[in-house]
Amino acid sequence: MDAADKPVILTYHSISNGRSPLEISPALFAEQMEWLKKNASVAPLASVVNALVQRKPLPERTLALTFDDGFLDFHTHAAPVLLRLNLPAIVFLPIAHVGGRNDWAGQPTWVTKQLLMDWPQVRELADQGICFGSHSVSHADLTALAPTELKYELEKSKREIELRVNRAVDFLCYPYGRWNADVRAVVARNYRGACSTGAGVVEPDADPFALPRVDAHYVRHPRWFQCLFTRRFEAYIAARRMIRRLRGQPEGAYSRV
Repeated sequence: MDAADKPVILTYHSISNGRSPLEISPALFAEQMEWLKKNASVAPLASVVNALVQRKPLPERTLALTFDDGFLDFHTHAAPVLLRLNLPAIVFLPIAHVGGRNDWAGQPTWVTKQLLMDWPQVRELADQGICFGSHSVSHADLTALAPTELKYELEKSKREIELRVNRAVDFLCYPYGRWNADVRAVVARNYRGACSTGAGVVEPDADPFALPRVDAHYVRHPRWFQCLFTRRFEAYIAARRMIRRLRGQPEGAYSRV
């Protein structure tokens, strides 16, 4: 299969002017979205999952945009660009922290504490076409929870977001990218798909409940961003993934590399 036929799921966190791997500047974000508008087929995550499950092809250079945690700067900096360019996106919310800060237990000390969107802002964006998904209730490591706690984290978050935005919530993003067979089984009973932090493009045999993504931190430089749908890019992401595994480190932005 040609590289251009493999969808890419791109992951952002905060759209702000900082030095953290979790932060992409508003100017760079706008530049990247303008490039995608002209050079890619930006599709809802649901379209990628549907095509994967149904074994149907997508347009060449298909890309889905995902945003973790629901930062306030998504409302102020990212959403206006996405809406202006008519680009679909999904934001994953840890519902216990909506309207608060990204100060949940287990957060690395180097992560800048920032404000998150509140429910009125979430509903406003949902009414404008932004999709929302679950990032659990508390942003806990789901693999460390007892069965009753896991069920609560996955079911409560889905119901709450659906109530707040009056739309179905079909997708989840694993906090910290951590999941196992038991977690996947509960997710599969409640959702249509789930995103991991495993770095890679979406292969035809990808697990819809462990979707690989490409962290925006890996493609800050235009050289890499503009070769997203190439064999060269696949090799680059595979190398990044291998380096992280050899170091025994997580693959996503929380790795700081």
